[in-house]
Amino acid sequence: SVLTLTGGILSTDSLITLKAPAIVNGGSNLSHVDGPVKKIGNTAFVFPVGDDGHHYPLEISAPSNSTDAFSVIYKNEFHNESDSSDTTLSYISTCQYWDLKRVTGTSNVKVRLYWDSLGCGVFDTVGLAVASWNGTKWVDKGRDSIFGTAYLGSLWSKTTLSNYSKITLASNKPVKTIIPTLITAKQRTIPEDIFGFNGSNIIQSTTS
Repeated sequence: SVLTLTGGILSTDSLITLKAPAIVNGGSNLSHVDGPVKKIGNTAFVFPVGDDGHHYPLEISAPSNSTDAFSVIYKNEFHNESDSSDTTLSYISTCQYWDLKRVTGTSNVKVRLYWDSLGCGVFDTVGLAVASWNGTKWVDKGRDSIFGTAYLGSLWSKTTLSNYSKITLASNKPVKTIIPTLITAKQRTIPEDIFGFNGSNIIQSTTS
């Protein structure tokens, strides 16, 4: 069977299940699944998920068994977890996440995450990595291959996942501070921004 996405967004709260032979054609900001998708099988697969009109798929490497099943939903919002993380991670994206579940089986897979400049994008690909939530902290899954630029691209995790929960983009770039000079000649230190919407940041300050 084939799921063809060429026009219109399929919005649903119900789980869409694709069996082992199923493939997906298409996928864009104009046509994707805004809801959970489950895939059964032992081949690599790109989940055509998105949210709020943004198509941000997640790809998994091939599971070991034909009966293995994984499900994914993408959320264009804060992950609602703490910022506790491995010491190798400096930044965790706070404007999006993928929730990947291992529904059936014991296979561990790598993941490929996508971004563009229209939604929750990245400002710099240097140090970019995949982070997975283990219930206590964000675990650094590294990066294997990166494709594209900060405006449009994707990257694979370096290692397979061992926890199947929320996943997002992160950075292991050393923390850098920016000291803006305000009109009143006052200064304050803020962290460099790595993730955000449309590459724009607004700094507000009280001068009193």
